[in-house]
Amino acid sequence: MRAVIKARLADELSALAGRCYDLHEPSSTTVKPYATVKLVGQEETSPWIGMKRTYEIALHEETDSAAALDELADQAVQALHGIKLSGGASARDFTCQYEGLAASERVDDTLQALVQVLRFSVYAVGSEENLPSDACLQALCDWTATIVNSEWQVYRQRWPQDYTIPAVLWRLDQVTTADRDASTIELGRNVVGHVLGRTDEERLAMVGTLAEKLGSTTKLPIEPLAKRFIVPVTVTAVYGADGLTEGQLTATLRQIVQKTVPNWPLIGQVHYDGGFG
Repeated sequence: MRAVIKARLADELSALAGRCYDLHEPSSTTVKPYATVKLVGQEETSPWIGMKRTYEIALHEETDSAAALDELADQAVQALHGIKLSGGASARDFTCQYEGLAASERVDDTLQALVQVLRFSVYAVGSEENLPSDACLQALCDWTATIVNSEWQVYRQRWPQDYTIPAVLWRLDQVTTADRDASTIELGRNVVGHVLGRTDEERLAMVGTLAEKLGSTTKLPIEPLAKRFIVPVTVTAVYGADGLTEGQLTATLRQIVQKTVPNWPLIGQVHYDGGFG
């Protein structure tokens, strides 16, 4: 991942002229501006996005070039934030998310440089392979495919390694059951929807469209001939939530299900002699 991030910065930030280093490489004589990339942490996160690593990218400029350093930082964020990068044939693809400045801007006397340190989270997404099937979740994904245009991809349960943007991911979060009557139960599925757009405008517009359309939908068919369907009963959109990791949409899908009759052997005969005790 580190090598891919360095290569991306070298390609996108022309002012660096390819000067992207590991932490130990630069000295006071290194030509500025330049960047260093350092791994500062790693953890397993949620099943739908996989492993998270945290990198710090330190941008170095001449001590009297604060404005140029600010511009370089803006360019670095644009080059990496929300961008899916290929890890190559032997590694996972991953996506970078900008988390802000890791520390206050400072002057490094040893390197004779003005330094800004940017922090990025890097997510190595998983795979859709071998996911358990859920008819209701699949029905929701099928419905979503009729709402978005052909440029959009619709995924279920977790981001695949080769996901493309723009995209919608629906995942099952929780299932609840409640008695309805002697023969049926009410099954509730809480689902979360993630929306990734190529621009903020595209992402926000799709979040609003899906919330409105799903909220106004009376039912989604699972098996039309068997009259099996689900009903969206609550839909909530949080526009400020992160589309990759959190999801902007939550919904509850209600389904009426027949209770299962126990497959016990029938009682052949009952004898009663009229006594107690």
